[in-house]
Amino acid sequence: MRAALLGLRGRALGWWVLLAAVVVVVAVNAALANWSRGSTSHGSASASAVSGPSMVRARSVATQEFGLLSGGGWGQAWGLWSAAGKAALSEADFVQLNTECRPALGEPYIVDLATDLDATTVRIEWHQGSTTGSGTVVYEGGAWKFQPNAQTLAAYRGGVVTVVAERKAAGECH
Repeated sequence: MRAALLGLRGRALGWWVLLAAVVVVVAVNAALANWSRGSTSHGSASASAVSGPSMVRARSVATQEFGLLSGGGWGQAWGLWSAAGKAALSEADFVQLNTECRPALGEPYIVDLATDLDATTVRIEWHQGSTTGSGTVVYEGGAWKFQPNAQTLAAYRGGVVTVVAERKAAGECH
């Protein structure tokens, strides 16, 4: 009987230790999220008051975009784009571009810096291996949307055939 009670206490103690560890992890992540959000906020005081957790969602959209790109989910990645991005290149052309000139798959994009420009715009600086770039996440139509940088949008407006040829010539296709 006593052995059974000790076994029960041991299991209960294990659950309490696990619960305590989870609470510590959640608390540390919450503290880091608040610190991180504060360290990247460069907007006005009123923009910071409005931004709150919505800026976290903006960064989440960028992370989702990059995850889809590194995993080959080009149609889904295009679906997260802003109206300006979608106007520059159709979904079919974006899929064709990445099929004909395959980027490095499986290599993660790393968000290096997220800067809150105002209450509806977050600038994202990233790298994937030795390649670096930037983009913007904008709040439009009630949702955060990814927008490639101006240089990339200008290239896309030239058409998929031109972009594929330029990337092949630069050795950017895998």
